[in-house]
Amino acid sequence: MSKMPGLLAGKRSIIIIVGALCVLILGGIFLTNVISAGNKDDDRHDINNILLSGYNPSDLFAYKSQYIGDASNIGNLLSKLPLGDYKKGISLATDDKPYGLIVNYDFSNVDINANQVDINANQIETVFRDNALIVFTLIKNVDHIFFNNVDNTAGNAAGLNKQLKYQYTRTEVQQSYQQDLWEYSRDINVFSDFLKNLAFKLWVYPEQYTLAMSSTPGIRIAVEYQNPVGKVRYAADNGVLLTWETSTGQLSKGTKTIDLPYGSSVYWSPVSEHGQMNDSQSNKDKVTVTIFDPQEKKIDEKYVTIMCDDSIYKIQPTPGIVIGVPALASEPRNIEQAVSAAIKDQGKVYLDGECITEGHVILDTEERDGTVKAYTVASVGWFGFENGILTKISGSGAIPTVMTFARNENGTYSLLEYKEPMDGAGYPDSIKKMFPAKLHDQVLISQEGYADLARQQEKQALAYLTSIGRTAKVSAGHVEKKLVDINVEASNKLFSEFTKYNSFLNSCPYWIGTREQIENGVRYIYETFQSKTSDGYDLITFKKTREDGTVVQEYNYKIIGTEPQIIE
Repeated sequence: MSKMPGLLAGKRSIIIIVGALCVLILGGIFLTNVISAGNKDDDRHDINNILLSGYNPSDLFAYKSQYIGDASNIGNLLSKLPLGDYKKGISLATDDKPYGLIVNYDFSNVDINANQVDINANQIETVFRDNALIVFTLIKNVDHIFFNNVDNTAGNAAGLNKQLKYQYTRTEVQQSYQQDLWEYSRDINVFSDFLKNLAFKLWVYPEQYTLAMSSTPGIRIAVEYQNPVGKVRYAADNGVLLTWETSTGQLSKGTKTIDLPYGSSVYWSPVSEHGQMNDSQSNKDKVTVTIFDPQEKKIDEKYVTIMCDDSIYKIQPTPGIVIGVPALASEPRNIEQAVSAAIKDQGKVYLDGECITEGHVILDTEERDGTVKAYTVASVGWFGFENGILTKISGSGAIPTVMTFARNENGTYSLLEYKEPMDGAGYPDSIKKMFPAKLHDQVLISQEGYADLARQQEKQALAYLTSIGRTAKVSAGHVEKKLVDINVEASNKLFSEFTKYNSFLNSCPYWIGTREQIENGVRYIYETFQSKTSDGYDLITFKKTREDGTVVQEYNYKIIGTEPQIIE
């Protein structure tokens, strides 16, 4: 009996230790996987109100920090941002630089308010982009952010791709801003002004323009605003403003001031109203953009400053101006245009290239009570240059798709629903539910018609090629690629591990050859090639050059056994 107290004390110590370990483990889980309160499985949300909600500067500013390491702080900040209710959890990559943040979302409870605008992946992406910008501004040493949708059945009502993933790096986002992003949170007043700019954006493309460019008549400017806008007024100090009907190529006469409906784009050109180069002595121009509500009351205004340097016109980075991102296309005015626009819009969830194309066949349409339902077979394709060939780098095959549009009073079409069949064993049954019986036979063999859809895509890609004044082979087929011939383990490290958080290496081809990208209106050629060092080792070179051959960046890796070693 005299040993019992000691035995109990030993057990009590074990219990305390185990309990402490449980607290530490659970605490670690909660710190690195902060769950949003109120995100219940049976709770439905109106995502429209969330997307259109504003920011509370003081709430967000409270989470300002120089360091990413506090997971609780990061998690609480993300919960205060739009879509915070859908946050499933976060994880931090802080073992080595660059420091990263992965945020998982669950959109299975997305609900669409039929009285609001259609919600799709592009609007979600806009929110994610702004959320990333705010995190970079408030957390000083976050270098990259991944936003993932972790629910495999999520977002069907919103037309979201179940593999929705977005990545943002501080370096890329920083390019649109003159000051270091951290400076925009130096005090609450500066930060409040910064957030105000996010509600009213100007999309400007390209960043650099010359009169020799045939792909655009000028610098395109379009407005994005979170609340209803009636019209937009553009006014240029020195140059002129044009509208361009891309389907016909028709340009309007240049003018100094123009009022356009919200959603339309305007083009700034350095020529005068009479078609001559402007003789102003100033090396810059300013375009004032003013937005009005539906009652024509002024809401706000911004300025686009365009600098001229040796006949090259460049956009001056300013908060609230998104550089290098094409503005939204005008609304379609017939069912063919509507179907084409809808396919391209949905296709933006794929890996993007230089131009997006689509192919479709409209099998039948039904019109009722101001809505039009189109029964189609559709395919989307992003084209980019690989090994000098303009080829399809991502996209889909022939997918039976039912699209429902609202026919608006002004004769335009707005997408209400974009529906594709289930994959796998449920495919035949979902086809029969989606399509009228008379179309079942055609739809069930729709893949046989893919060649025609691919030809449509190639034709559009060829038109793009012509518009940029270039000749090259165009192919929707696969471009033959030769892989590097080195140790397998070394290859995996080089092309899987090293490229994971290095945007330059990730942009270089995984094969021996070239890939081209347009960045801020400038074409760059990324190249990967293999050679030998002077002492006989394999040498893998990654290079980024301009069209004139100027080397922008270059990495060289010497392969020693299973280890790629960078040569400084």
